[in-house]
Amino acid sequence: MSWSVVARKDFQDAIRSRGLIAMTILFTLLYAGAAYVYTFIGSSSPQAASVLSLISFLLLPATILVPIVGVFAGYRAIAGERETGSIKLLLGLPHTRQDVVIGKIVGRSSVVTVSTFVGFLVAAVVAAVLYSSFPAVDFVAFGALTVLFALAFVGIGVGISAATGSTTKAIAGGFGVFLLFQFLWGEIPKLINYIANGSYGFSGRQPNWSYLFEQLDPQNAYQLAVNEWVVQSPLREALYQQVFGGDPPLFFSPWFALAVLLAWVLVPAGLGYLAFERADL
Repeated sequence: MSWSVVARKDFQDAIRSRGLIAMTILFTLLYAGAAYVYTFIGSSSPQAASVLSLISFLLLPATILVPIVGVFAGYRAIAGERETGSIKLLLGLPHTRQDVVIGKIVGRSSVVTVSTFVGFLVAAVVAAVLYSSFPAVDFVAFGALTVLFALAFVGIGVGISAATGSTTKAIAGGFGVFLLFQFLWGEIPKLINYIANGSYGFSGRQPNWSYLFEQLDPQNAYQLAVNEWVVQSPLREALYQQVFGGDPPLFFSPWFALAVLLAWVLVPAGLGYLAFERADL
């Protein structure tokens, strides 16, 4: 498998460039530090703190930091090789362009996965020591969903990197995608309604298509999956009852959210590959 050679070299390069160490420290500080801070500041006492409340506490910073790390891990994957000219040497070996894209995704995903795993492992030790109870299954599920969330943005970053010829364009594209999901995605249904009906926003309950569109945002999909599978907040059930008058539509299922995250791993990378395959190097 030629792509595995590319992936292995990419992972080794990340270790040599200390990128893996830097990301590991970042995730460790976020999750282990937050576990410690939340225990003594975010709750009334260490005894009152719980892992589930900690997970809810971590969701917001995770939805901001993890996409940045994922895009940063992927944006130089292919664009950097094209800028330096090393892509010609790489393709001169028995590697196809498809091998390069798949190998880069696997290599960068491995870097992010290891960094996230170590960060969660340290946080688990902190939480197990400080908290009166530690539901390991819930914490592992939260870690696995966070890894998948990060990989969605690795796929986006590598896809942009494959489609562009320079790291400047790649990082600009990645930053634009981050801004889109962070601030603009939820406004698009309102803009569509304005174009169609002359009214920005919705009077009364939003139509189902707007809820569906919002759930295609990987950040919303990640939060929904964590809330449904890990936190299991009764407030969400009450909200569903209030908004939909019963069971929520299929697109509020955590399985749908999981499919959305997987799609963001694969689709941008696939589109980037198609552009890379036609590019004149």
